[in-house]
Amino acid sequence: MTEPVSSPDGPAAMTEVFDAVYRGESPFGKRPPWDIGAPQPAYVALEESGLIGGAVLDAGCGTGEDALHLAGKGYAVTGLDLSPTAISLARDKATERGLEAAFAVADALELAGYEGRFDTAIDSGLAHTFEGDRLRSYAAALHRACRPGAVVHILSISDRGSAEMQARLAEAIEGIPAALPDADEPPALKRSAEHLRDGFADGWTVESIDDSLIRGIIPTTSELLDVHAWLGRFRRS
Repeated sequence: MTEPVSSPDGPAAMTEVFDAVYRGESPFGKRPPWDIGAPQPAYVALEESGLIGGAVLDAGCGTGEDALHLAGKGYAVTGLDLSPTAISLARDKATERGLEAAFAVADALELAGYEGRFDTAIDSGLAHTFEGDRLRSYAAALHRACRPGAVVHILSISDRGSAEMQARLAEAIEGIPAALPDADEPPALKRSAEHLRDGFADGWTVESIDDSLIRGIIPTTSELLDVHAWLGRFRRS
C-alpha cells in the first residue's frame, strides 16, 4: 500500500521495520494502512470471475486477509511474509475463524523451499516496494515457486495512487511526510505499468495490466480509501 516511513534495504532490516509496524510501533499506530481487516475487493472479484485456481500462494500476505478469504472458498492457500509478527497474527486469525491455511515466514526474493508448488499467486502491495533489479529477482522467485502455466496476479499501487494515499496519511497522522520519500525521482521509475511489465519480462507472458483500485485504511479514523492501482496478470512459461 505505502511503505513505512523508514525502509532500509536488506531482509534483516526490513523484517525489523515491518515487525515494528505490525506491533503498532510506528507512526501508523496500531494498524498499518494496508491492513484493512478484509480481503482486497479486486481479489474478491477475481475469485468470483474464476481467475483463481489450484494451489495458491499469497506473497507478502501480511496478516492474511486475502489468503483467508480464499481459504474460506476452499482453496489450498499458503501465505508467506517476511514479518514473523504478521505471520503470527495471520495464524491467530485462521484459528479464530476455523480456516485451514498455511502461513510461514519467507523472503519473497528467494521463496526457498517452495519450488514448483503453486498454480496461482497473488500479491497485494508487495511488488510496488521493489525497484528494477529487485522486482526482476522477485519475478524470478515466483517463477521458481510456480508450476508451468501458473498465473500471477499483481495488485500494485500506482504512482498516482501512492501520492493520493501519502497525502491522505499526512493529513491524518503526525510524522508522515506529505511528500513521498522518492518525490525527487520520476514516479514512473517505481510505480508505472511499464515497470511491472519490465519486471516480469523474463519467463512470463504479460496477459494484462489494467487500471484497478487498491483499498487502504486511515489508521486514526478507520476510514477506507480506494486509490489508483495496477492489476497485472502474468502467466508462467
